[in-house]
Amino acid sequence: MTRVCVLTNPTSGNNRKGLMRLSARLAAYDEVTHHVTRSPEEACALMPALRDAAPDVVVINGGDGTIAATLGLMLEHWRAETLPLIMLLPGGTANMTAGDIGLASSPARALNRLCRWLDMGAPLGEAEIRSRHIMRVTGTSDGAVRHGMFLGTGAIMQATRFAHDKVHSRGLRGELSLGLILIRTLWGLIRQDPHFYQPTQVTLALHGSAAVPVSRGEAPMLLLVASTLDRLFLGMRPFWAPENGFIGLTTIQGGAARFGRAILSVLRGQLNRHATPENGYESFRANRIEMHVDGELNLDGELIVTEGRENPLIVSVEGPIRFLRPRR
Repeated sequence: MTRVCVLTNPTSGNNRKGLMRLSARLAAYDEVTHHVTRSPEEACALMPALRDAAPDVVVINGGDGTIAATLGLMLEHWRAETLPLIMLLPGGTANMTAGDIGLASSPARALNRLCRWLDMGAPLGEAEIRSRHIMRVTGTSDGAVRHGMFLGTGAIMQATRFAHDKVHSRGLRGELSLGLILIRTLWGLIRQDPHFYQPTQVTLALHGSAAVPVSRGEAPMLLLVASTLDRLFLGMRPFWAPENGFIGLTTIQGGAARFGRAILSVLRGQLNRHATPENGYESFRANRIEMHVDGELNLDGELIVTEGRENPLIVSVEGPIRFLRPRR
C-alpha cells in the first residue's frame, strides 16, 4: 500500500474556504494521513516525525510560498536522494508552481484527480514523475535561508503591489487574476507609467557549468526573472538560453528598445527580431547567481530585502525533487 501524507496550510488563499471539504474527502482513505499546519513553526516541528513515518508520497496543499518553504524544510531533514515523491495541490492565491508541476490549476479539479488516484489504490506506476530543482537563497537582510522556485525584481515588484492592492484584495485568484495583473503591468510598461516603470539597479555574476563566473556588471533592470520552473503562469516560458544550468534567468534593461514589439515574444521564449541583447533583452542559465539588488525582490510571493551592496544575494540550487502527477 502506498503511504500518502497530505500537508495543508489553512491560511493559503484557496484553502480558507475549501478546508472542510478537503478534510472530509481525505478522511475516507485509510492510507492517507492529513496534517494541518498553521504556522512555519508547526510545519518545522512536524518534520522529524514525518521523516520517521517515511511516507511514499507527500502532498503539499498550499500556495507558492508554502510549497517552497515546505520543500526547504524537507531538504533540511532528508537527503535529497531520499526525499519522498511530492504532489502539489493549488491551495494558494497564484499557484504558479502547482500550475507547472501540480495536479491541476483548479483546486476542485486537482482534488478530484487526487481522489481518483487514491480510489485506484494510489498506484505509483499510474503516474508520471517530473524533476525540478529548487533555489536556495541567502544574503537577505535578516540572515535567514529561504527557498523558492520563482524570483523577480524590477516591474515584478510593481506588479506585486498592484496585485495586493487592486486584485487579490477583491477576492480574485488563480490565472484569471494573474492575467489581469499581467495586462495592466504590460500596459503600464509600454506607456512608461511611473507606477510600473521603475528600473532596479542590479549587479550580476553568473555561475553555470563552467568554473569561471560570467559577470554582467551593473545595470538598471526593468525586469528580472529567475526560476527553476519550466512554465510560469499563463503558459509563459521566458527563458531561451542554450547554456547548461537549472536556473533560468531573463533580464530586460531599463530603456530597452522596441519594448511593445518585443515583450510578447520574450514571454513566450520565442524571440522575434526586436528581442536582442543589443536592444536590452538577455537570457541565461546558471546554477549559482550572485546579485546586488538596490531594492526588494519577490521570492514565491514573499517580499525580501537584500543586505546591501557589500553583501550579495546568493541564489544556488538544491535537489532534484521528484514531483508525481497521476495520468488521469
